[in-house]
Amino acid sequence: MPVVQLQFKDRVISRHRVEPGGSLTIGRHPESDVVIDNAAVSGKHAKIDGLEGGYFITDLKSTNGTVINRTMITTCQLKHGDSILIGRHQLIFGYARGETRPERELAPLDKTVVMDVGRQQPSGSSAELNAYLSILKGGSGDIPLTKKVTKIGKDPACDIVVPGFGVGKISMTISKMPKSFLINYISGFKRPRVNGEPLRTSVKLREFDTVEIGTTRLQFVFRESLFM
Repeated sequence: MPVVQLQFKDRVISRHRVEPGGSLTIGRHPESDVVIDNAAVSGKHAKIDGLEGGYFITDLKSTNGTVINRTMITTCQLKHGDSILIGRHQLIFGYARGETRPERELAPLDKTVVMDVGRQQPSGSSAELNAYLSILKGGSGDIPLTKKVTKIGKDPACDIVVPGFGVGKISMTISKMPKSFLINYISGFKRPRVNGEPLRTSVKLREFDTVEIGTTRLQFVFRESLFM
């Protein structure tokens, strides 16, 4: 059965199973299945229902609304890896590896993303999404890691362009391996930091690692392995 993972910024708060035919309530009320104690969240904010043909989320006429993948919704079917934003908290919906899915997510492919815009909406061809960078500072949204090597730096030719003093033309790369992702320092006076430590050479990224480069802060999430 699928899992809903509640997190705030770079911290995972809880994980919740959603049973077929069951419901998962989300809100500030202490009797909710997923309690989010924040003034921006309504007492009964939203619910997820396991129905024939899949799982559906419904906004319960909340004050500030429910956002799925940067789109305000009333009700919609959830797909593996969907990002649910309620207040300032994020919930990630996903199926366990090997579990039958009613519908597989198709994610945007490679395109340069400039980090100094207000909201990221990468677009392009479609492919299954395994991992992504969630923008914690310097923008908002998620950036899929679908290329074999993703280049990050100040050069406009990079896949992800970031501003900041001392950032190299190609500051770092993220390499997609068969079962993991490696982050590699390439150039620049100001080294990227992984979990607060300067990146010296290459490091294997772990779930929820934070990466800082210039004025931008990112979080690495490996969606496939979240729900194993």
